[in-house]
Parts: sequence; C-alpha cells; structure tokens
Amino acid sequence: MKRKIQEDTVAVLYDIENAPFEMLNYALGKAQRYLPCKMIAASDWEKRPQKKCWNRLMQRPGYTFLQVERKVNGKNSLDYALFDTAVRLKNKGILKFIIITTDSDFAKIAKTLKSDDEPVYIVGVGTEQASQVLRAAYDEFICYSPPGKAAANIVAAAGKKTVLAEKAEPVKVQLKVDVPLGAVVSEILPSAKSSNLQVSLPKSLYRDLCQRAQSESVGLDQLVTYILARGLEK
Repeated sequence: MKRKIQEDTVAVLYDIENAPFEMLNYALGKAQRYLPCKMIAASDWEKRPQKKCWNRLMQRPGYTFLQVERKVNGKNSLDYALFDTAVRLKNKGILKFIIITTDSDFAKIAKTLKSDDEPVYIVGVGTEQASQVLRAAYDEFICYSPPGKAAANIVAAAGKKTVLAEKAEPVKVQLKVDVPLGAVVSEILPSAKSSNLQVSLPKSLYRDLCQRAQSESVGLDQLVTYILARGLEK
C-alpha cells in the first residue's frame, strides 16, 4: 500500500554532539520558511546540558522533540540512531529534512534518504569548515556563523576594568534594528524611505544588551525589538 506523503511536516535531525545549541536555534529559525507546518526535531535530548535555554526550547509550541534510541555504544552511536530515525520518518511519508551537524559522516544519511525516486528535499546547516562531500549531499546548504563575535569582543573589552578605561569617555556604537514601515509611520514621516532604524547607544548599555541576548539565546535585533514593543505597550 502506498504511504501517505506528509507535505505539512519537516523533520530536523540534530547532531547534538557536534553542533552547539546556537546552531540548532539558528536552524529552527530558518525552518520558519515552511510554516505553518509540523516540526519534528530528533536527537538524544537526554544528553542536553541542563540550561535555561534548553528548557525554553523544549517548551516551544508547534514542535515535537523526538528522543532517539541509541542501540549501540561508541563514537558513532548517535549517527546510527539518527540514521534509523531518519529512515523511519521517511517511511512515514516525511520528505523534508533539515540536518544540523559539522560531521561529514552525515553525508551518508543524506544520500540514503535520497536513494530512491521520491522527491526528498534536504537542507543542511553547518559551519564554513563543512566538507564539499557533506555540502554536495544536500539540496541546499546554509552556512552558520557564530553570532556576535564583534559583540563578544566588546563585552570582553568592557570587562577589563583598567584605570584608563574608567577615565575614558563613553564609547557609542551604532545599532541597526529592522522595524516595519507601516501606514502610520508613512503618514507621520512621509519622507521615510526605509524600514531601518539606527540608534546610538552608550557602550555600557550595548554591553548589557549583548549579555542579555547571549543569556536568552536570541539575536540582538530580536531582543531590542521585543524591548521596544513592550515599552510602547505601557
């Protein structure tokens, strides 16, 4: 009997041992292109670090977090478990996959999923160091770059409380936040040509925002937009 294709479902295979939480969060953000859909995220979630960001992730509505079963022990035990899970999900009619890893061995999983005539579409999320073999196994490869390198440098520099730094004038930085340019804004500012908002922030405030964004595992633009929206509600 021909199985029913689940057009409204996307399966996310997460290599929790070789890809950080930030890469998973980034990939789930990219997966929003498929909304509205069912999202099944498979990994060995019992191995996740006990952090607040993980707890918030597991409470996201619309996601099913599937615990994979490791049937063997050893270095590649998670690879085998995700391989078996991927095959089962495909057999249930899921033809859209997102694979999050930096391990080239996952190219085998991608090739197996695409080994027949069914139109399986696979998006890979990895770093710049991903091999050409891994990239070529996907239909689409999204390169993940750790966010906030510049911000991290600013935070680190701000943490060095030298006498010179204490006496120096506050350094201001430019922060760009994308905001919708709706009809109301157009009426108030007819000459507005862009939906880009640029503000100047004291270094100390920028540092605090970076630290909060890092602790909540969100982008700086998302955090600032949220704070501005909450402020306008009052």
